[in-house]
Parts: sequence; C-alpha cells; structure tokens
Amino acid sequence: MSENSKKFDNSDDFRIANLALNDYQRRHNLIRKDYELLLELTELNKEEQDKFDTLYRASLKGFLSLIESDIYGLNQIDKYEGYSDKHNFEEKFKKTFKRICQTWNKEEIIKEYLDTKYSKLKVLKNKRDRLIHPKKTDDIVKANFDVFIELKEGFNDYTKMLHSIMDGFFISIEISGLNDIYKLFKG
Repeated sequence: MSENSKKFDNSDDFRIANLALNDYQRRHNLIRKDYELLLELTELNKEEQDKFDTLYRASLKGFLSLIESDIYGLNQIDKYEGYSDKHNFEEKFKKTFKRICQTWNKEEIIKEYLDTKYSKLKVLKNKRDRLIHPKKTDDIVKANFDVFIELKEGFNDYTKMLHSIMDGFFISIEISGLNDIYKLFKG
C-alpha cells in the first residue's frame, strides 16, 4: 500500500476510521461548497456597503467554522495525543495537522503552511473572535475590498494546503496472515 496510507490491523478500528473519513469528507465538501457560494455572493455585493459588510462578516465566521469542522473530523480519523475539543484553536490546528501529516508522510506540507501562511490565518481568526465576542463597536468588522481579498487568499491558502494533504490520503487494513495466504494462491 502507499506510503500515504494508515494501516489498521483490526477490522473494527478500520471500520470506525473509514466511517470517520467518509463523514469528514462529506461534511467538508458540503461546508466548502456553501462557503464558496458565500464568497461569490459577498464579492457580487461589494458595491452595496451594508450587504457587503454583512456578507463579509458571515464569510469570516464561515471560514473558521470550516477549519474547526476539519480539525474535529481529522481527529476522528487519527487523533493527536491528548486531543480535546476544548483545546484552543492554535493548539488544535497545529497538533492536528502535524499529526495527520506525520501519519501520512506529508510533514513538509504543514511545515510550509505554518512557516509561510499561518500568520495570515491567525489574523483572520483574531478578527473572527472579536466579531463573535464584540467588546466595542469596532469589533464588528467593516468590510472593504482589501480585507475581503485577504479572506479569500486565506481560504485559498488553506484549501491548497488541505488538498495537498488529502491527495493520496488512504486508510487500509492489514490482516496478519492474509498476505501469506495470498502468496500461496498466487503461486
């Protein structure tokens, strides 16, 4: 099997991981499709400031929701040691993707992302946090086209990183003795 495969030696563990992988993929694709439409609608309304502000704020919240869903889903497939959904975002993000990349032999992908793109994601996450828990009026972010482009770039960077990780991402089962039986039949 591929070097980008996690092997299970127990059919129950394999079944659970397979169900988690399928659930993760369906959920991610549904949220991502909705999010891409939301970005499109936001851009279409850039000339109407009230709509643009509202749609931008929804886009900001939606992007981080997508990532948080991905973090949860990936940890159902292959948890990092000590995983808790209560850990802070940065800890969960880094540990989740480092664990997944380590298991699937793709460590260079997350290293590159963390070194070059993660700081932009942190800025977006901080804006989202202020928006969700506003302490002052300025926390309710006003949009302009530049901040919208930053959000789109953040989404594109994240999507590119995630797709690179998921390309060739497999799980498999290796039942002891099965390979020996196969070799006997193959002759």
